[in-house]
Amino acid sequence: MIKILLAALAATLTSCVMPVNTHSTAPNTQLWQQHLEQVKNINRWDIRGRVSIQTRDDGGPADLFWQQTGNENFDIKLVAPFGGGTLRLQGQPVGVLLTTSDGEQMMATSADDLVEQMHGWRFPVSGLRYWLLGMPAPSSEAKLISWNDQGLLYVMHQDGWRIEMRKYKTVGDLTLPEKLFISRLDEEEVDVRLIVREWNFGH
Repeated sequence: MIKILLAALAATLTSCVMPVNTHSTAPNTQLWQQHLEQVKNINRWDIRGRVSIQTRDDGGPADLFWQQTGNENFDIKLVAPFGGGTLRLQGQPVGVLLTTSDGEQMMATSADDLVEQMHGWRFPVSGLRYWLLGMPAPSSEAKLISWNDQGLLYVMHQDGWRIEMRKYKTVGDLTLPEKLFISRLDEEEVDVRLIVREWNFGH
């Protein structure tokens, strides 16, 4: 039964996406610049979504709850189904605290490093904080690969990750990614499929 449910989740994360026409350069550079201006200073939100993480040796789905209350302040919960456990990441300027459902805790300067120390694979928290807004992280160089018909980013490479913004949705006055497919560019096998179901700003 669990395998059937996991298969159903995978189908949900990968289906219902119409083919997208892509362009090697932004067909509407004015819209792209306008989008960057709209989202570059957003640093407070609540997100609810669904994520599926697959590595070489492990994988599975989880509910995602992400509260961002500043550029370096966040509270992220990954809750696995069927009592599979909870992973919580709490970030502040002094560092990031990881807490498991068993009460085990670790602290480091980077959330990405913490997940790798705990599980042996990377989860791109630092970059995802910006990719969720449909923009590259400003801390490192990004290679912008393709754009959709509306002039919004479709595929980019950054920090060893390939980020594909499969589908966008309207959130108030903004257009933000709804489905993201993220994978490693090197030989490390990590694939992340993420659906954002709900955005709330300003809390």
